[in-house]
Amino acid sequence: MTSAQDSRFRRGIWPFLMILAAAFILASNHIIGRWVQGDIPPMGIGFWRLFIATVVLVPFVGRSVWAKRAEIRRHWKLFLVLAVALGPFGNASVYVAYHFTTAINGGVVSTAQPVATVLITFLVFREAIARAQAVGIVVATLGVFVIISRGDLSILFALAPNIGDLIMLAAMFGFAVHNSLLRKIPGSFTTAEILLSVQCFSMLVMLPLYVTETIIFRPMPVTWEAAAVMAWVGIAVAIVAVGFTNTAVLAIGANKSTMSNYIRAVITALLAVLILGERLELFHMVAFACVVAGVVMLGRGRRPQSA
Repeated sequence: MTSAQDSRFRRGIWPFLMILAAAFILASNHIIGRWVQGDIPPMGIGFWRLFIATVVLVPFVGRSVWAKRAEIRRHWKLFLVLAVALGPFGNASVYVAYHFTTAINGGVVSTAQPVATVLITFLVFREAIARAQAVGIVVATLGVFVIISRGDLSILFALAPNIGDLIMLAAMFGFAVHNSLLRKIPGSFTTAEILLSVQCFSMLVMLPLYVTETIIFRPMPVTWEAAAVMAWVGIAVAIVAVGFTNTAVLAIGANKSTMSNYIRAVITALLAVLILGERLELFHMVAFACVVAGVVMLGRGRRPQSA
């Protein structure tokens, strides 16, 4: 797909359909992260996810990315920041978080990403936020605080939240940095070329972490279960979901695209109950009420314009 064709594809209703599809796939990633915790090491999942995605993409856009190597070298600092934000800060931290928290909690905590996205886009691009969007983000964030405190605000005041929820917050900051800075990549790059370029950088960043984990903690298991998990996260999550998300971000902006987080939280909770047997508590329902209200308000906001 050429850059012009890619640009046309980003218009119309397609970005919003991509957001919905990506939310479902990324919700499955949260379920997998909780399901395999203790069996498959987190840095191993993060590294092989990138490796598989890179192998799949190279035959399609490897040549065009290689042809743009001079442009990539000129912007290597940007690609490196994107790689760190996407790999260890974003993807791997999600899997680490699920060693300590539930899928329902993690799914709702992930809705904190819009707050980080708003701050980054404002500080870096001076991007204005519509009033309805700002109110929606605040309301949804209240839901996150309910989850982190497990419905007991004294936990927050005592500074004793679940460590897994805090790691998940760090992961969402990584994704927010990645999504916010995508627009700084030259417009000559297609979505697939951006994906492959960032993944190659990210794989190099992840390699020493993966090797260290293999030596100190445990190696990746060689089982059919591990192979199936890696095939899904390497293709469906790392290529399809991230590609859809990137396309939506470039089409309608990083702030509006964060509605995907809210949709993903609801889907994650449903899958956690159906697949993992997790239990919905009253504080989860309160959090979801805030999330749904927030996404409705966010959707009413106009696409923000740069100041």
